[in-house]
Amino acid sequence: KVIEAEFISGGTSMARASCQLLRRTENAPGNVWSPPNWRVPAPAEIAKPTDPRLGMNGKWETRPIVGHMGSLGERRLWMSEVRELVEGVKMTPFVHVATGADFASPFANAGDQGLGYINSDVTIYLHRLPVTNWIGFEVVNHHATDGIAIGECWLYDEKGPIGTSTVAALAQRKPMSNPPPP
Repeated sequence: KVIEAEFISGGTSMARASCQLLRRTENAPGNVWSPPNWRVPAPAEIAKPTDPRLGMNGKWETRPIVGHMGSLGERRLWMSEVRELVEGVKMTPFVHVATGADFASPFANAGDQGLGYINSDVTIYLHRLPVTNWIGFEVVNHHATDGIAIGECWLYDEKGPIGTSTVAALAQRKPMSNPPPP
């Protein structure tokens, strides 16, 4: 089943979303290689950061595991939304991952000179629903050419892997004078 939604403001389309709901069944027979589960401390075992910039301005509670936004090398962290999406309605773990998946763009695309990319698209793939409100992010990919970047984070909850967030982004720089043909 495919569900599509479009957000229109003042007669202008501002955002689109689509969701595929796939029927659950048994896994295919045989074995398929998967990367090992990350071995990291649980969010409760990691002290809150003392630097207020790592708290995402009161939007998110974070627990850095290794690296940080803009560092070179591995980056892993736990994150959980601290605000309600809808006032008076408790967020489910699924809403936590859906609202947080956009973080993959700055987390994967920030470099040693800051974040020079703006997110243009995010795609979330989940092989199972999350069961905890803490979402783990592990940067596994970033590549850019001619100001167009892609990034990817593997997503986890406290029970293990749940899926991926793949993002496309555009550099915030002066356009090339003679861009190559697509």
